[in-house]
Amino acid sequence: MPIPSVSMRSANIVLELFCILICLILAVYHFLSLKSFRVQKCYFIGMLLANIGMMLGDMTDWFFNGVDTPLARTLAPVGMSLFYALSGPLLLFLLGYFLVFTECDAQSAGVIRGVARILCVLQILFSVLTIWTGWYFYFTEENVYVRGELFLLSQMIPVVLYLLGCAVLFYGRSKMGKGDGLLLVSYIILPCVAQLLQVFFYGGAYLNTSITVVLILVNINVQREQEFAEEKAKRELADMQVSLMLSQIKPHFLYNSLTAIRQLCDIDAGQAKESLLDFSRFLRANMNSLDTTEPIPFERELEHVRSYLNLEKQRFGEKLHVIYDIQTSKFLLPTLTLQPIVENAVRHGILRREEGGTLLIHTEDAEDGYLICVEDDGVGMEYAAEKDTDGRIGIGMINVKKRLETQCGGDLYVHSESGRTRVMIWIPKKKKRENKV
Repeated sequence: MPIPSVSMRSANIVLELFCILICLILAVYHFLSLKSFRVQKCYFIGMLLANIGMMLGDMTDWFFNGVDTPLARTLAPVGMSLFYALSGPLLLFLLGYFLVFTECDAQSAGVIRGVARILCVLQILFSVLTIWTGWYFYFTEENVYVRGELFLLSQMIPVVLYLLGCAVLFYGRSKMGKGDGLLLVSYIILPCVAQLLQVFFYGGAYLNTSITVVLILVNINVQREQEFAEEKAKRELADMQVSLMLSQIKPHFLYNSLTAIRQLCDIDAGQAKESLLDFSRFLRANMNSLDTTEPIPFERELEHVRSYLNLEKQRFGEKLHVIYDIQTSKFLLPTLTLQPIVENAVRHGILRREEGGTLLIHTEDAEDGYLICVEDDGVGMEYAAEKDTDGRIGIGMINVKKRLETQCGGDLYVHSESGRTRVMIWIPKKKKRENKV
C-alpha cells in the first residue's frame, strides 16, 4: 500500500488538529452545562472524546508511517490500534443518543444496547490483539502500514452499528419532525460515505473529518432540543402560575372577606380600613403572580401571607392563632409558594376543629440552604382528606413542589401525625448571589 505524499500527510495532520480543537471546545462547553439534558450531553461528550482519540491514533499514521526508528515502530501500531478500537465506543454513544432522542421503549432499547455492546467489545478486543496478530493491519520491516487479512471485519462491525442506528431512527420516525429525521439520517450517511472512501481510497482523513461534521450537527440538535425543552418548561410554569392564582382567588373567600369588612364599617371604621388594605394587597399579589416567572423576595411573599391571615382572623377571631418565628428573610422563592400552604393549613386543618388552633410560620438560615416550616395543630391531613370532597387537597402542594424544583432547585416535604401537620420547604443556596436579596 503506497505511503501518502508529504503534502497529503501534512494536510491530513492540519485538518485533524483543527477537528480535535473543535471537538475539545464542544466537549468542554457541554461538560460545563451538564445540569440540563444530562443524558444526551453525556452521550455527546462520549462521542467527542472517542473521535478525538481516533484522530490522535490516526495522526500516528501520518507522522510515523514509513519512518524506521524505534519510537516510530512503537507508536505507529499503538496509534492505529487506538484508531480502530475507538470506532466501536463512538458508534455505541451515537446509538445511545438515537435511543434517547427517539424515546425507544425500555425493552427494545435494552436489546439494542446489548447487541451494540457486544460488537463494541469485539472491535476493541480485535483492535488490541491486532498489534501482535496483524488481523486488522500490520507494519512491514520498513514500518509501512499494510491492511491485514481481517481488515474488512474492522469495517463491518461499524457498518452493523450504523445499521442498528438506522433501524432505531426508522422505528422512531413517528416521534420526530421532518427536519429531525433528515438531520439524524445525515448522521448515518456522512460517516458511511467516508467509510467507503477510507476503504477504497487510502491516504485521506475522510472518516474522522466527516464524523466531526456529524458531531457539529449533533451539537446543533442538542442545542435545539434544549431550547424547545426550556420553552416548554416556561409554558408549563406559566400555566401552573395561572392555575394556582385562580385557585387562590375563591369566590366564597372574597364574598366572606367583603362581608366581614362591611360589618366592621359599623363597628370599627379604622379596622375596616386596615382590612380593606389587606384585601387589596391580597388581590394585588395574586394578580402580580401572573407577570412573575422569577423568584421573588421572601419578605414580599410573607406580606401576602400576612394579608390573607389578617382577613381570616377578622372572620374567625380567637379560633385562629398565628405565630411568626422569622429568623431569616433574605432569600428568594417562587411567587405563591407560602400562601397556598398556609391557606391549606387554615382551611383543612385548624378550622376543621371546633376550638380552632395555632399556626406557626418559621424560617431559618441553614449552612447550605433556607428552611421554611409551616406547622398547624389542626385535624391532620389524613382526617382532612377523608372529609374533603372537592379534590383540592394535595393539588396545591404538587403545584408548589413543581415550581420549587423548576425555579430554584428546592423541595417540599409534608409530615402529619396525631392531628399536627408540618410542611417544610427547602431552598438550597446553590449560589448565594442568586438566592440572596
